[in-house]
Amino acid sequence: MDLRRATLTDVRALDLRSPARDFWADEAAIWDRMITTWAGLDEAAWHLPGAAKSDAGGPDWSLAEHVGHVADWQELAIDYVGIAIQTGDWPSDDDYEGGDFDRFNERRRAPWTTMPSTSIVTRLGAARQRLLEAARRLPIETIHADAAWGWVYMTLHGHYLDHLAVIEPWADALQLRQVDGDPFVTDPRAADHDGFLAAASEMDASFDLLVRRLPFELWNTAEVTPGWTVQSHVGHLADWMDEGARAIAVHASGGDWLADPDEGIDAWNERHVDAARDETPENTLRRYDAAHAALEGAVRSMSIEDLRSPDGWSWAYDCHHGHVRKHLAMVGRWCARAGAEG
Repeated sequence: MDLRRATLTDVRALDLRSPARDFWADEAAIWDRMITTWAGLDEAAWHLPGAAKSDAGGPDWSLAEHVGHVADWQELAIDYVGIAIQTGDWPSDDDYEGGDFDRFNERRRAPWTTMPSTSIVTRLGAARQRLLEAARRLPIETIHADAAWGWVYMTLHGHYLDHLAVIEPWADALQLRQVDGDPFVTDPRAADHDGFLAAASEMDASFDLLVRRLPFELWNTAEVTPGWTVQSHVGHLADWMDEGARAIAVHASGGDWLADPDEGIDAWNERHVDAARDETPENTLRRYDAAHAALEGAVRSMSIEDLRSPDGWSWAYDCHHGHVRKHLAMVGRWCARAGAEG
């Protein structure tokens, strides 16, 4: 069974404590599964409440708090595994709010509640690495024993699986909302050019992490969405950035905003994607970068009133990072998985 892709129900039904299992390989596979779950989601999505109810009566938990909670327990485990290696003593439930883990976890929701997602993921990765280094000092027979199993397995892949039961469906729902253009905030319009460009920079960083670093030989190996590869998506973004820059220039010269293509947006999209089928990924990325710069320059030339107007915002945001965030929600997981698997 491929633990990265099998249903969560099937994975959870496995006896991962069996001596026949490779403890470390299982952990690596389920780790890969977890960290690709949120790929492509933007910062606002991380902090939306609603992932799960609080078992201690507090506000609903967010994705940020769930992932931070996993990191928090790994940091705790680094210390108690170290003590166990030295003394043979493992913690007891009573060490944590007298065994009331719900209250203990609720009390530790900060700092994850407001921490940027990149910081959470960085801290999670660092904690996992240190915990693995500590746990590997234990014989596997010790890890499988009753005294240690709940304290080692349950802060590594056992904990991943517990929280994937919440994270996977919540991330799926957020992904669909982001594809549909939900900004996850009341008003996504920037107050000024600096605000627009700062928001764009966040999406550029996500694009660079997920798409730009993906080897070109993987850009056309599979249809990420029906009929479209990663290259199709990147070329499509470039097409609309060019169109956005053109619309802003037309408005600046004559005062009118362009209408949608007469042939219809879907037909326009397919025609442009088909026309670029033979383009190399290198050229597609160069075209994307040129179009990105052109649209950014056009946005800088707009007045704040035009930028925040319904038509102006549509041509600026919906062709720039507002469009990028939709497509990162479509391709992000695929890129993260393909990049991890090489």
